[in-house]
Amino acid sequence: MPAAERACRACRSPLEDRYCEHCGHDSLAPDPPLPEAAPAAREPRSWLVVAAADRSYYDTVWEQAGPKSQPVAFPPYYPARRFPLTGPQALIGRRSVRRGIDPEIDLTGPPEDVGVSHTHALLSATPDGTWVVVDLGSANGTFLNGDYDTPLPKETPVPLGPGDRIHVGAWTVLTLQAVTGADRPRQEPFGS
Repeated sequence: MPAAERACRACRSPLEDRYCEHCGHDSLAPDPPLPEAAPAAREPRSWLVVAAADRSYYDTVWEQAGPKSQPVAFPPYYPARRFPLTGPQALIGRRSVRRGIDPEIDLTGPPEDVGVSHTHALLSATPDGTWVVVDLGSANGTFLNGDYDTPLPKETPVPLGPGDRIHVGAWTVLTLQAVTGADRPRQEPFGS
């Protein structure tokens, strides 16, 4: 390429010699390293568990239990309850003052699903920011995403993702939700 057709790599001005007359860039110098791409800004994600009553699950449980089982009434009203996951673990169960059990996801009523063990299952955060569920040897099993025929293996971590549904007790479903930014639940000051 003739000298007159070369362009400065720094300012794109015509280059006739080693040094650019316009910006002074040395055309024989190596190119400066490209700046490292900043990691994509990910909005911090928090997690939330929503507890609700699931009529379909309840009907399946009692169909499988047979006529000799003690019936537990399906609740006529069960407002969804929200449990932000704020620590590295969250115990799922029912509170027992006498036994010193105070789960982070406390499914003590009203209405109370007596099919939920006091220490039913455990949610644990993983290093990559997701969660696993572990059945702690519950009396009635823990089921995932509508597979009511196969309880989760006891004492075995099972990976979870956003939207996964954990069924416990006779009618309780816990839905794991990833929450970002404006969707985060706000803690209202006491008395407001």
